[in-house]
Amino acid sequence: MKHRTQILHLKNGFDLWGARFGNPDAKIKILALHGGPGDDANEFIPWADQLQEFGGLDAEIYAYEQLGSFHSESPDFSKQTEVDKYLTLDRYVQEVDEVRALFGLDNFYLIGHSWGGMLTYEYMLRPDFAKHLKAGIVFSMTDNIADYVDQINQERLDMFGEQEVAYMQSIEKSGDFADQRYHKDLVALYKAHLNRDPNYNPDQGMAMMAEPVYNHFQGNNEFVVTGAMKGWDVSQRLDEINLPVLLTFGEYDTMPIASAKKSLAHLKHGRLAVTKDGGHSHAQDHPAEFFKHLGAFIREVEVDNV
Repeated sequence: MKHRTQILHLKNGFDLWGARFGNPDAKIKILALHGGPGDDANEFIPWADQLQEFGGLDAEIYAYEQLGSFHSESPDFSKQTEVDKYLTLDRYVQEVDEVRALFGLDNFYLIGHSWGGMLTYEYMLRPDFAKHLKAGIVFSMTDNIADYVDQINQERLDMFGEQEVAYMQSIEKSGDFADQRYHKDLVALYKAHLNRDPNYNPDQGMAMMAEPVYNHFQGNNEFVVTGAMKGWDVSQRLDEINLPVLLTFGEYDTMPIASAKKSLAHLKHGRLAVTKDGGHSHAQDHPAEFFKHLGAFIREVEVDNV
């Protein structure tokens, strides 16, 4: 695997960690946005190799860690003035375009996972940014937060029943997230719906999460969004997107496929791919099918761009 790292110097004075993976001479360029919010970009390290192996495409993958994430610099989020200045959805969308320019990207593919999918939707909805894109790929993200909250709460109700959900809700109300019974339930839920790889360890997966970023946007748990993302909804604006768009979801995703189908009805050039037996991170738990779908979509776009 070929890779090059790059420090991305933002106009606000902070530095982000960035990297490129794959063939630098490849025609296909893909910028990947991680989730969280506040997660890391490790999932993208093997993507160039996997897209070639399973999708039959030669591409260069660009990835970076967003402001406040593990390998990038962070403002002092213990100060409310720093929170107000830097932890805004608009600033993170602006950051995507600044990173695009620093990487020297144009006529490229943008893919966002989860929170990164929210940023991808927002980027595509801004004409000054969208003009740089060939296409957008929304990887396990709805066009509104309410559908996600309904889905993940239904999944835990189906898994545990009303009595255990009531217990989990009591822990969430008290804030005692170190409770062992609650943690056991959370691990079971994550292994069923977040990442279905038998070797997945949810505790290791959260080890590098930037909690101030996550807590600000999401809240303190997955089941009730109380942070800045609450109420986010672009479902009524999808007809403004004139780009080819792939929505890729896992069969057992924390994001509802029914919501993706509703989105598809309003996208002018939309496609939907569902990874059988996949979870929210179906590029990791079922890479062969994920990259087969991604490769097919990119080939279709490339044909239309000839």
